[in-house]
Amino acid sequence: MKQLILSSALLFCLAILGHAQIGEKYPSMSGENLLRKNVNLPINNGKVTLIALAYSEKSDEDLKQWRTALFDLFIQAPGTDLFDFDPYDGNVKFVVLLMGVNKIAAGKVKSKLEDGVKEHWKEHIVVVKGKNIDNYPSLDLGKAKKERIKPYFFLLDKQGQIVYATSGAYTKEKHNEIEKKLQEMIGDNQMKDKDKK
Repeated sequence: MKQLILSSALLFCLAILGHAQIGEKYPSMSGENLLRKNVNLPINNGKVTLIALAYSEKSDEDLKQWRTALFDLFIQAPGTDLFDFDPYDGNVKFVVLLMGVNKIAAGKVKSKLEDGVKEHWKEHIVVVKGKNIDNYPSLDLGKAKKERIKPYFFLLDKQGQIVYATSGAYTKEKHNEIEKKLQEMIGDNQMKDKDKK
């Protein structure tokens, strides 16, 4: 089974957004995963990347719906060789973006996440002390309350350009769109063999 390098948090993607600027480079972000290792985004390792980004604690409900789906697409959990498929060979990161006064609480946020996350997830959850929302125009993160409480998802090509984006709650349609894009970018040989499940 192929190991997937997960480089995100809290997840979770995809009816095209009029939001993110498709074709633009994902902005540079630096953070630390729950294994206390530095992570730079976008990841430059020759693989596609799916980033699930949240900047409100209230987005957690929507993210929970995404976690299993993204896990199945990208991550091989320890002891799950019963499944006869390989995950996609790409990066996945769940990014917790802390801005403004929330940056002060970065240590507490990490500790809380570490306590509630299984070990094989920890490398994929990244806490970023970010800038103001206006510093990330290519992501078009919403400022209104209803926009802040939802997670955002960005599929990046090997060069770090945004090729697809969505936000909000999980739907089968969004999940299918992600798989369709992954198939186009990675090819049939990296697809999970769903018929063998």
